[in-house]
Amino acid sequence: MELAFNDIIKFSITLISILNPIGIIPIFINITRNSSESQISKIAKSCSIAVVVTIIISLIIGQSVLEFFGISIASFTIGGGLLLSSMAFSMIQAQSSNAKINPEEITEMEDLREIGIVPLAIPLLSGPGAISTSIIHAKTFTTSYHWIGAVIAIVIIGFIIKLILTSSERIGQKIGTIGLNVMTRIMGIILLAISIEMIIGGIKDILPILKAG
Repeated sequence: MELAFNDIIKFSITLISILNPIGIIPIFINITRNSSESQISKIAKSCSIAVVVTIIISLIIGQSVLEFFGISIASFTIGGGLLLSSMAFSMIQAQSSNAKINPEEITEMEDLREIGIVPLAIPLLSGPGAISTSIIHAKTFTTSYHWIGAVIAIVIIGFIIKLILTSSERIGQKIGTIGLNVMTRIMGIILLAISIEMIIGGIKDILPILKAG
């Protein structure tokens, strides 16, 4: 049981580091800048639930699901990287990306919870890195303590994500418009770099000959 506990702690630390809910605050504020407080709460809730569900599914049957639909981690990585890159360019200009949601959609949609699923939960939080981590760690889970502990840890992490995202607007108000724009541009540059790495990594996985370069 002690070994299982250590494995779960290691899994949790790795997962929370990859998810990085603190780093997504500027992105979340940028996406929800035209949303009301109740809408922000719905988006944060749907995001945290989507993250929990995605990671648990990845942990339990991740590889089998991908194989069933004929989707590889490499393809998922490239697709996610392309989406993130389009968002990153808008963030660098401190603008809201139409790849996320445009003003017309905000006006027409009564339920914005789907924004919490795409692009916030997937691929920004529970993207290829988190999914891959879950699949890899699942191979080391050999007892019921492993699986129960992992599910509990994922639910706790989801709750933490909800708290952080729900409070993101208040954090943004304290930072101010100038500070928020600076953070948004910085995160945009970082996000662009991450998206490029994701795309290159996915291409290398699809074309292994490029890894020799």
